[in-house]
Amino acid sequence: MLTPPWLLLLPLLSALVAAAIDAPKTCSPKQFACRDQITCISKGWRCDGERDCPDGSDEAPEICPQSKAQRCQPNEHNCLGTEVCVPMSRLCNGVQDCVDGSDEGPHCRELRGNCSRLGCQHHCVPTLDGPTCYCNSSFQLQADGKTCKDFDECSVYGTCSQLCTNTDGSFTCGCVEGYLLQPDNRSCKAKNEPVDRPPVLLIANSQNILATYLSGAQVSTITPTSTRQTTAMDFSYANETVCWVHVGDSAAQTQLKCARMPGLKGFVDEHTINISLSLHLCVFLKSQQEMG
Repeated sequence: MLTPPWLLLLPLLSALVAAAIDAPKTCSPKQFACRDQITCISKGWRCDGERDCPDGSDEAPEICPQSKAQRCQPNEHNCLGTEVCVPMSRLCNGVQDCVDGSDEGPHCRELRGNCSRLGCQHHCVPTLDGPTCYCNSSFQLQADGKTCKDFDECSVYGTCSQLCTNTDGSFTCGCVEGYLLQPDNRSCKAKNEPVDRPPVLLIANSQNILATYLSGAQVSTITPTSTRQTTAMDFSYANETVCWVHVGDSAAQTQLKCARMPGLKGFVDEHTINISLSLHLCVFLKSQQEMG
């Protein structure tokens, strides 16, 4: 039995794809090249206290020498010369948390008496720099170094996956309509309605829009609808309708199209939405921005 010619090309294609993925990537002047030489991020994201590179190189000490003190959250201690943060409540507790042992030592005994004279509103602990005030959880030390004020946890990216409400000494996470708060009280998960209907992904490419299950298997009841270079797509859950930008060679041929998907049984009632905005121009400007 003869092997199909296209099958012989698979190893070569796989090698080319792997080479393309592993090849060093050239970032634009407005971007920062991560240490992995593959990922590019906005320069504005460098040294902002959040790891945007997969390897965290955008927040590395040699890149951000001035931001070491900002790496730790309120009421945390930065171990000397590292990115390790430990709660202030664990300093001088007889258990070494920092590699260099800076959280423990003779100063814990020698300076403990000075804490009573510092006048801290909540707590005090001896450090290598002298006695230092710190606050209860969800409170932040003020500029006077003594008093404490409620800390807005919602200002920290990632505290809640969707909605965050700050309260005095705490915070509450919530979810937008259609999502349920999970047991961790922070993350949200989409409701599966009806519950016996498995989740489905809509995938748009240069030829069609198809529906697959999370396993990757195609939904047999849905025949892919033909498209051309779909550059934008959205789905209305209330109306079970998918809309997309169908790109043409001219402004007149670039259209906003929609189709209903009742009960995930296929695309029906495909129609064009007439709008005054030139979608062709929008697509052109978007492609220019991505290139530059």
